[in-house]
Amino acid sequence: MHKKLFLISFFIFIYFIGYSQKVLVTVFMQNRIAPLTSDTIYHDVKKRLTWNDFKGVPDTKHFGGAVTASGYAFDADIKIEGKTVYLNVGVYVFFSKSLSWKKPSINSDYHLLHEQVHFDITRLGAENFIRELVNAKFTKDNYNQVLDSVFDKSYAENFALQEQYDKETQHSINRQVQLKWNDKIGGEIKKIQ
Repeated sequence: MHKKLFLISFFIFIYFIGYSQKVLVTVFMQNRIAPLTSDTIYHDVKKRLTWNDFKGVPDTKHFGGAVTASGYAFDADIKIEGKTVYLNVGVYVFFSKSLSWKKPSINSDYHLLHEQVHFDITRLGAENFIRELVNAKFTKDNYNQVLDSVFDKSYAENFALQEQYDKETQHSINRQVQLKWNDKIGGEIKKIQ
């Protein structure tokens, strides 16, 4: 009888410990700086791309004059202290020089700005990812699944926005629409400076 009562009490104790843990989440944009010799450029709202950053081999069969290969990712670590779980998530936005290219005939500031807006849209996607994480419901048991699902959703939305941008601007051919996107995305980037 005492053994049975002890086991029931033990399982109730374990149950309450498991469910009484708080998960404190810290999400932030990492301020990474790559060495000049690196293939990677990290997004910096104060630094703009140059044509020298496009080191990849142009795809001559591709209809576009240039391609920006950018994305965002995160590092996460978890620490448990007593009844508190600390989840730290650092987000960063990157541009790959070797996967980004331009055709020899493309050299204008106008076209470079089109590519910069692609990179800036990627940054805005990362900012959205951060907002989504701040509002997510984390527990000590679901943090991996929540991180992955929020990332996948945010990345898919960002990819769709990139495609919308190219479709509406006709890959920069429609100058009037391009100027509207420049203003729209530029205004959003100014808000995070």
